Amino acid sequence: MSKITTILLREFKESVFKKGFIISTLLTPVLMLGAVFLPAILSGVDTGDRYKIDVVDHSGFVFDKLDSRLDAKNKDGSRRFQFTEYPLDNYAREQLFDKLKARINNESSDGFLYIPESVEDSAKIEYYAKNVSNFDLNRTLRAAVNDIVSEKKIEKSGLDPEMIKQLTRRLDLVTVKIREGEEEKKSGFIQEYFVTLAFVMILYVTILLYGASIMRGVLEEKNSRVVEVLLSSANSFQLMVGKIIGLGSVGLAQYLIWSVLGISFSLYGGALTGLSIGDLSFDPSIFLYFILFFILGYFLFSTIYAAFGAISNTDQEAQQASFPIVMLLIIPLVTMTFIVKNPQSTVSVIMSMIPFFSPILMFARINTAAPSPLEIWGSIFLLVITIIGCMWIVARIYRIGILSYGKKPTLAELIRWVRTK
Repeated sequence: MSKITTILLREFKESVFKKGFIISTLLTPVLMLGAVFLPAILSGVDTGDRYKIDVVDHSGFVFDKLDSRLDAKNKDGSRRFQFTEYPLDNYAREQLFDKLKARINNESSDGFLYIPESVEDSAKIEYYAKNVSNFDLNRTLRAAVNDIVSEKKIEKSGLDPEMIKQLTRRLDLVTVKIREGEEEKKSGFIQEYFVTLAFVMILYVTILLYGASIMRGVLEEKNSRVVEVLLSSANSFQLMVGKIIGLGSVGLAQYLIWSVLGISFSLYGGALTGLSIGDLSFDPSIFLYFILFFILGYFLFSTIYAAFGAISNTDQEAQQASFPIVMLLIIPLVTMTFIVKNPQSTVSVIMSMIPFFSPILMFARINTAAPSPLEIWGSIFLLVITIIGCMWIVARIYRIGILSYGKKPTLAELIRWVRTK
């Protein structure tokens, strides 16, 4: 045990006191906060854009109301939309369209909107522009024309427009989350989904990065023959376990630092930005499950990564060999949306019990719709048993692989290494 502790401390010190650890520890929270808050900040920025849009109104009633409907102004008081009508009666359609396209090309206008005569029946309009990926502009134009056409239909029907608005007013759905033995609380799906996604992405990235670090570390020691020196003071199993626990401790240290930074931001950063972690919807016990599933997931995947590092001779070989591990981590990410929407379905329950998927999927289910304690601890039990089995198999491969050079072993040779006593 003392030898494992010595190796553990060696790995921990070598990783923690590197510049890369300090930079990644400080930079990661900044990047995460940027990914969460930057889109919201940018969406509220007034870019001062002005749109000059030509309109071909074949319906005869949309253009008259379009200017008043879209009367938004920029901060400097200028109108955001400037519409110019081009009657179709004065031109053949192709000639008019060619003229308007020329205006777009020479930047006299940003685009032109064509409203067909049958817009009430076809419910289709056309917008021509160099940039048609501005979904905010597209949505604004569509909504404005849709409201005008709807009002026209209501007017023709003889109904009172104001009464129709009252009768068709949308309802707000307030969701209240219920957990057994806990107080009910309001919880929005979008908010809860993104909180779950954030935790899951942290799990995925840290398990992947630290597992890959194990593989590269084993490969580096093997190729530099440092491992032969280390084997003179400890056996292969002690080396493997010490390296895995050492780098795992680095991950936990990083989580601890991030937690302190997160709490500090929650207490003091909210006063400056108006945003607070306390506004997010998650149970404090989620942190405990988060750490637990990180530890279990890390041990499982880092053990397998250690095997690939031991049997490989180059970085390229190791990357190719470890591709199946990456896929085992990607599959839960791909299926997570389904799991979150249907956490109690048979597929969700089965997938979250599979040890290679449970660190991510069971955690996602816990954060969205708490499974029964039997399911949670059942998945943990299966995960622990799988870790023990993998460590037993990998230890037998590791003891031979770290001293084998040259040709990469075949599957038959690996099976023989496992059987060798």
